[in-house]
Amino acid sequence: MKKLALVLSAFMVVSVLSACNATTKAGETAPASTESTEGTESATAVAKEEVSTTSAVEQPEQNDQTEQTLVDWRSKVNELADSALSPTAKAEATEKLAREYKPTTDELEEFKYHVLQEFINFQYLEDGSNAEYMLNNLFQAIVLEHHDVSVVRDFALAFYHNTKNVFTGAEAVDSDSVKAYEELLFKAINDGR
Repeated sequence: MKKLALVLSAFMVVSVLSACNATTKAGETAPASTESTEGTESATAVAKEEVSTTSAVEQPEQNDQTEQTLVDWRSKVNELADSALSPTAKAEATEKLAREYKPTTDELEEFKYHVLQEFINFQYLEDGSNAEYMLNNLFQAIVLEHHDVSVVRDFALAFYHNTKNVFTGAEAVDSDSVKAYEELLFKAINDGR
């Protein structure tokens, strides 16, 4: 029952955050997207829609640049996922790549929606052996260290620890450490209301 209440409050946070963060660089308020709490529509798709709506009007070439940047980091992370490196070496290389990465404001918002949605759907640890999925999540969580909202950074840090620990095999999905970090994830969601 407690988890259900926390998940429902997380959906409310997603809706509130999408409305609060739909601002452009010029300080104008962009139309906020509406999200259904019933559907399984990806938060990433919603964030991309917001990005294309605001960027297309103001700076169309920046949208192209953002898409190119997304392709670049994704291709690098996917190359690491397909490599013969150990899971630990893959995670370390992804972490290094993410720490050197300079995200745009739009990317930070997209990454925030992505990691939040993956956690809310309880998918982020379902397949710890899927290197591409886990490393993409790991990359996005690390890059969120650049986010200007401390609650988002706190959430991303706990998400990062669980993702890395499960992917590298340092922790089992049902371990006490993973459960402790999930409590921090729920706390960050509740603090973000």
